[in-house]
Amino acid sequence: MAEFLTGLLEFLKLAPRYLGTVAIGSGILLFSPEWVLKFLSLLEFRKTYLSWIGITFLLTLILFLVDRAIAIREWYQRKRLVGALKERQIKHLSNLTEEEKQILRFYVAKATRTNYLKVEDGVVQGLANRGIIFLASQSGHLLYGFAYNISDAAWDYINAHRNCLASYPLGIGIGGPSVCGERS
Repeated sequence: MAEFLTGLLEFLKLAPRYLGTVAIGSGILLFSPEWVLKFLSLLEFRKTYLSWIGITFLLTLILFLVDRAIAIREWYQRKRLVGALKERQIKHLSNLTEEEKQILRFYVAKATRTNYLKVEDGVVQGLANRGIIFLASQSGHLLYGFAYNISDAAWDYINAHRNCLASYPLGIGIGGPSVCGERS
């Protein structure tokens, strides 16, 4: 009995593509017309093991469908999470401080996705915490800084809405309408 349970657990660990293959194979054995099985010399095998073939088909089909349903749910959740992250990034990009704009202007002016910034800088960490930029490498230099890349969503948004990084003279633009939605 212990060997059977061990074998069953090993079977359940099979990758979904193997479960699908076993389900298809057992389904062919289960549902093929007799003349096909006779041609393949599998008719006697099906007659002898019909109940086991049926159990195998149901079990592997159910496991395969459950695995695919979980994969689809995870894909959908990732897609929703990425959409929510992009939405938050865009919201933050429309309310940048002058120091944050200064950092982001470098990426646009140099047409680069990487900038070397001080890891201890609060403005840099604020942009990183919002997902607008991210630490690209764990190694860096104390004097020259660490490599920070701009996120894809921020890069696309800034390049489509260049006015977001515009500087305002002292007092203008504070509390006024945002120009981030306008195309440059």
